[in-house]
Amino acid sequence: MDYIKWLRYLEMLLYGLALAVTAVLAVYTFYLLALGVVEILHSTATEYTIYLLLSNLFLFIIFIELLDTFITYIQHKEVIVYKIVDVALVALARELIVYISPTNSSFDLARAAVLATATLVIGVVDYLQHRRSA
Repeated sequence: MDYIKWLRYLEMLLYGLALAVTAVLAVYTFYLLALGVVEILHSTATEYTIYLLLSNLFLFIIFIELLDTFITYIQHKEVIVYKIVDVALVALARELIVYISPTNSSFDLARAAVLATATLVIGVVDYLQHRRSA
């Protein structure tokens, strides 16, 4: 039995599964995003609902980027590094915005500093990657 072929098949199967799970999560996040917009339109917008809406928007963008990354890998058998870095940057930005929001009651300055530093590092990596590609 050709184990390389079997491993390739398993890899594609797992990527297909990851693609399906990511698509389901993207649809669910879009649903939450739509519910948030409807809630804001039909009632007074609170700080919490706006931060929740922004958080869901960032999640939706992350899932779309992940779907694009999976599809690119399945089609071309290559990993586009800047896409992964962009996903990480958006994920960190989302976490930072949600964490430092005034609605967060468990704010810790050390954790906020770690998130800000990680966002800065990923941002520098993203800048260098895009500069190298240009």
